[in-house]
Amino acid sequence: MPNVVTEPALPAFLWDRLTEAAGGEEAAAEVRALMRPASELMRVETLKCFKASRLSFADMFCARMIGNRWQIRLVSGDVDDDGAGKFVYEIDAEGHRMTYIARAYPWDGVEKVGRRADGAMRDMFGALFVKAADAARIEREFATFDVKAEGDMRTTADVIGWTPANRSSRHFDAVVEALSAGRQPDEDLGYLMRNGGFQASGRNGSVSFLGIPADHPLSHPFFADMFAIYLVRVFSIDLANAVARRRSPTAAQLDPAIARGLGIGNSSGQGMCVALQRWPHWVATWVLVRETALAFAKSRRVTGQACKEMQNAIAKTVEIYQSSDPQVEDYVVSNDQIVANLTAISAWIEETDAGTWAEIAARVAAEYDGETREQFHSLLLDLVPEFCDGVKPWFHMGASRQRSFDPVMTVGELRGLLRRNYAWALETDRTLASSHQHFWYHSADNGEQRRGERIVDPHEQFESFIDHVGLIQRLASVLTAYDDADRAGDVALDHPDLHFAMSRVQYLDGLPYAEIRDSIAHRDFLPSDLIRFFLASLGIRGATPLSIRYVRGTFFQTQPLPGDFLNAAPADATVDAPEKEVQL
Repeated sequence: MPNVVTEPALPAFLWDRLTEAAGGEEAAAEVRALMRPASELMRVETLKCFKASRLSFADMFCARMIGNRWQIRLVSGDVDDDGAGKFVYEIDAEGHRMTYIARAYPWDGVEKVGRRADGAMRDMFGALFVKAADAARIEREFATFDVKAEGDMRTTADVIGWTPANRSSRHFDAVVEALSAGRQPDEDLGYLMRNGGFQASGRNGSVSFLGIPADHPLSHPFFADMFAIYLVRVFSIDLANAVARRRSPTAAQLDPAIARGLGIGNSSGQGMCVALQRWPHWVATWVLVRETALAFAKSRRVTGQACKEMQNAIAKTVEIYQSSDPQVEDYVVSNDQIVANLTAISAWIEETDAGTWAEIAARVAAEYDGETREQFHSLLLDLVPEFCDGVKPWFHMGASRQRSFDPVMTVGELRGLLRRNYAWALETDRTLASSHQHFWYHSADNGEQRRGERIVDPHEQFESFIDHVGLIQRLASVLTAYDDADRAGDVALDHPDLHFAMSRVQYLDGLPYAEIRDSIAHRDFLPSDLIRFFLASLGIRGATPLSIRYVRGTFFQTQPLPGDFLNAAPADATVDAPEKEVQL
């Protein structure tokens, strides 16, 4: 292939899309040169600044759902005086019919926090079925929800996953109170319920991701997660309307214009850091697609129409920042500062004489902070929607990459992979305890990943894998005892604990942006940095760290409601799903 650069070549699929869009291989090579090197892009300092875009999973899912005019119908949904109720939804999506059910527990007035999915700590539980469920099956699932003990709750493989969630007592009660009085609530509430996690991929008996039929619209990575969260959003609005009706026969129903401004609250913890280390090809896929599309956008000429589109996109983004919770941590650029920066950028775009968007992006990078830079980058993608649609299939194709081990590879070849792809890891100084001061472990008490400090905290023997730098250095050290002609299989027989390291090095070879180039075990690493990257990739906007361990934000705020889909423009194409990968 002609795109010879110091970085690995683009996968053939992306190179073909780029060549076609750019108008030839020479032009495509010029676009490829605009892509940032892994040494810059794969540092936590850069990744933490990523912002949601049209290439985030929530946005891609919504585009498919809306463009293909999925139908979501409330079949039944009534509540008692205490707010308890059962809701049943019927979904028609691209020739597939699904059922979603939601169980609202009696409202006890207690604000529930935390991500444990124990029914005793939840205000609702929902279940999304792979296909349509009959009345008897629905009642069995409702009975399961009434157990309210996670360890005793079981479902079957006809369920994609469960959707536990909690009310925001302040927001939910304010909406119900207003509707009961016959008036509309304030428009800046943000959300009515908070996501409690999506329990799926085999948990509690649910179907594994690989078990979802290949032609099913939710067989795409993270689409089941996104749809489940979207359904909680729909349910939260229907529940508020139902509770208001129960309280007063003259109650108003939530105005759709206000309802569209309601998303689903979300708070994510440090377990996301473990997932990113466990599935490095996911990270590589997300970053590669975004950076390819961004380089193409930068290569485009600046036109008056494009400037207007950018200014409109900036205005909408400013509204989101202004309605988001304020940043309170001093290691994050404040929303007010980002708003001021975006406003200034919008003003000088009005008078720019730049030839390409790369020139404007370079000025943004030179004059403003990383948060503003990456927000501007995300908005640039809105200028090339057709190209973004063209490269979207790589999200599924890239995620299907399978880890494998080649025992016949020589030690000399293996050493060559380390020199070519992991020089940054081999040069990392691990002589100080601070370089690997922290460890992660799955807490039985909290039901999620926790971070401990070596020597100080217990549970180090239950450590989850996060130290890829240490793993690579140990492999390199062990290989010094072998000749170049020896085989990787011989090393695995002598050191079975290094089988994982060798397979990781082998299967990631040739993949651009294959590894995060910082030690997550380091004393100075902040989990919230990579949580923010993960949430941006999923599609959360206005993410706000609550601490160095937790980040909050909102899904689907301002997105269309099911009643809007009939008026949507039809989709040009759906996202292909050629293969599968294990889902988080």
